[in-house]
Amino acid sequence: MPEQGKLYDTEILLQTHHADEEFIKYMVSLFIKHVPETNTNLEKACSEKDWGNVHFFAHKLKASIDLFNLIPLKDLVRKVEHRAKNLTDTDTIAKDVSFISDYISKCVVVMKEEFKTD
Repeated sequence: MPEQGKLYDTEILLQTHHADEEFIKYMVSLFIKHVPETNTNLEKACSEKDWGNVHFFAHKLKASIDLFNLIPLKDLVRKVEHRAKNLTDTDTIAKDVSFISDYISKCVVVMKEEFKTD
């Protein structure tokens, strides 16, 4: 679980990769490089009410969300994925996608600062 006030946690990576700091930095750089693009695609699909792509991009985000233990997003991204796939409660998806997007953006800013990466 992330420390109090932390947006994400690298503990899973530290445990599974024997505290290899270089590997952690590499994984953070992949997050910074790829997750914002997926997030942008999720937002676009949501604004277009393209539920098939909302499902696809929410599904794609799950691994990164789980890997970095983004607790507020774990269940939420799964709800978005499920609602988009089953076309249920689609009127609530935009608000949830907005929260996901804001949270990911904050994580990227903090990761860039913490890991001194672009």
